[in-house]
Amino acid sequence: MLVAFELSGEHDTLPKAEVLACLNALGIVYDTKMFLNGILVIDAQIRSETFAVLSNRLGMTHRIYEVNGMCEPKEDAIRAMVKNADVYKFMETGSTFAVRVPKNSSYPEKKAIIEQVGAIIKGKGYKVNLSNPSKTFVLLLTEQTCFFCLLLHSTDKKRYEARKPQFRPFFSPGVILPKVARALVNLSGIKENELFLDPFCGTGGLLIEAGMIGARVLGIDVQEQMVRGTAENLNFYGLTGALMVGDAAKTALRGNCIDAIATDMPYGRSSLIARSGFASSLERLFPDALAQIHRLLKPGGKAVIVSNFPCSRSQGLFFRVLETYVYRVHKSLNRYITVLEKPFF
Repeated sequence: MLVAFELSGEHDTLPKAEVLACLNALGIVYDTKMFLNGILVIDAQIRSETFAVLSNRLGMTHRIYEVNGMCEPKEDAIRAMVKNADVYKFMETGSTFAVRVPKNSSYPEKKAIIEQVGAIIKGKGYKVNLSNPSKTFVLLLTEQTCFFCLLLHSTDKKRYEARKPQFRPFFSPGVILPKVARALVNLSGIKENELFLDPFCGTGGLLIEAGMIGARVLGIDVQEQMVRGTAENLNFYGLTGALMVGDAAKTALRGNCIDAIATDMPYGRSSLIARSGFASSLERLFPDALAQIHRLLKPGGKAVIVSNFPCSRSQGLFFRVLETYVYRVHKSLNRYITVLEKPFF
């Protein structure tokens, strides 16, 4: 079946990478068919219950659809596509429906095409219900293609809004927003019940998102205050985790014990780090911490590193550098997201 993902607009490529990472983590075999105008289309066999899990994991996807037809983005072609589409396989006797076009679509005659498509489906024997339809059909329009889709799942945006850092019991400015934190966790490829580590856990934002998708979480921070605050935040969301005060560049954990890692490397706090008595400077901290991350990760495991500069191959030690993304925090600050993999050899 063809499955379409309507991606959020926070970043050009990061939402797509998150979807593919989640598919891999869930063991779903897929073939990418198209990625254009914020729409990702894949060919995959996915069970209905797996769609629910996938929707719950994703942070940068608005909606997931099953594609029931495609054509050129022209009125006559769209009408013909819908007339020939097998809507009966989705609808039961007495089912109602609505037709939508995403708000951000640049299609010039949204209202007209919605009415035309609605009339065609109504002519097949079904009633319109705009407020609470049994099924919602959506026209996803790109520059080249119109996809006639059935809505499967919508992401609950409110859950991420409710977890914004300022609403947590323990707050510190400059932390990653929940949707971005969820994407970073997903990029690490962590699976349910696997062990996830954030060696610079701060207030626990990444640990919260990893715990929300069923991972076991472990956090380390150089500041005791942060570790206590992370424990308070985890408890606030009904989560538990192992936490320790320590130096991310030198831990007593045994090697090859962590399934996945994601972390936001500290920046702008060199004096704080120096006073901690652990790492002498940010310049030394990065390579030392990266070496420790490599030691702790299981072979084949991934580490997602957020930093103020790209993690080059020379800095990656024996890691494979899989992906690098530039994420704009605000006008004067870019952060770099690097996905590293520890080889099996």
